[in-house]
Amino acid sequence: MSFFNTIPQIPEDPILSLPIAFAADPRAQKVNLGIGAYQTDEGHPLVLKSVQKAEQYILRQHLDKEYLPIEGDPTFIRCALSLLFGEHSSVLQAKSLFAAQSVGGSSALRVLAEFFAKFVSKNIFISHPSWSNHKQIFERAGLTINSYPYFDQKTKALDHEGMCVAIQNMPPGSLILLHGCCHNPTGMDPTFEQWQILSALIKKQRIIPLFDLAYQGFGRGIEEDAQAVRYFAEEGHEMGIAYSFSKNFGLYAERVGFLTLICDQAALVPNISCQTKYLIRSNYSNPPIHGARIVSTILQFPELTVEWKTELNQMRQHIQEMRRALVEALLAASPKHDFSYLQQQVGLFSFSGLSPEQVQRLRQEKAIYMLSNGRINIAGLNTRNLPYVVEAILSVL
Repeated sequence: MSFFNTIPQIPEDPILSLPIAFAADPRAQKVNLGIGAYQTDEGHPLVLKSVQKAEQYILRQHLDKEYLPIEGDPTFIRCALSLLFGEHSSVLQAKSLFAAQSVGGSSALRVLAEFFAKFVSKNIFISHPSWSNHKQIFERAGLTINSYPYFDQKTKALDHEGMCVAIQNMPPGSLILLHGCCHNPTGMDPTFEQWQILSALIKKQRIIPLFDLAYQGFGRGIEEDAQAVRYFAEEGHEMGIAYSFSKNFGLYAERVGFLTLICDQAALVPNISCQTKYLIRSNYSNPPIHGARIVSTILQFPELTVEWKTELNQMRQHIQEMRRALVEALLAASPKHDFSYLQQQVGLFSFSGLSPEQVQRLRQEKAIYMLSNGRINIAGLNTRNLPYVVEAILSVL
């Protein structure tokens, strides 16, 4: 009898299994609107020119491949913090934060979750709905998962009032997970005025914000997308931030990210630092170097920074154009249906409003792949496949 005989089988990951099913589909006309990765109008993955130039520069330096410190590359961390908070941020000058490089945004979330569960609170509230991996990460780290209302299915809009009521009823000392911009999966973000209200309520209730920021620059702009995180930090919140460079630098497979913990006094940073590094050491020991070198090279050289920002702006504009084209085509083809709510969403994703049954029909009948909750990756649309997608969506309504 095998020692592994009692291991049960579980379903495949709903997001990462989609590309496998899509690739195995033999139909010539098929569209992948599932996994959140940017594609060109030709339907191809994009490697940024600024990234290619940075890699060429790195190669010419003949650098070694020695281990990084547990907390990662100091130059990368400095550049990453400047991008997040702004070069002259008072938060950085206060020196009351600790930051460490991570293996993408997921490990940043995991390490932060373990840290909070061990030292601060085991109680976390996440938005309903949220990215599916949030629940798994936090549960495995020992946190108890609760939810707060975020998206109103009837109005297809942000349920800001519901959020406020929920925060006022959260136990003091709890964690609240907030999407810094481009909410996944709904694409609906609070306005800055709504963020200000949320900040005041969270502070009054003594709740600890944990920001997940994976799309800076994909929503309204680099500065605009960091506005909520910067405001909360300037308002004196003690909080955590998990950051990913996968989307805005196109470094999906390089797994580049970082985590930040902000406290209210610099004297606490050494304690936070040693305990966080201890958790990192037991998780992945230390982070990979190549992706961090790409990011820090681009952010150190002004001409590469300008080129990267230009490319990021082009990606954001393409997403905006595809969202606008989708809404216009749907409304033109079926005026009796109201799709205007899609135009209020930002970033890679849109919550289509399609039911799981309709999503399944699209996959079976039209070879169009998306998550069962109806989340669409807008960057999977292009001028070639848009008419087919619109016709298919209307056929299942």
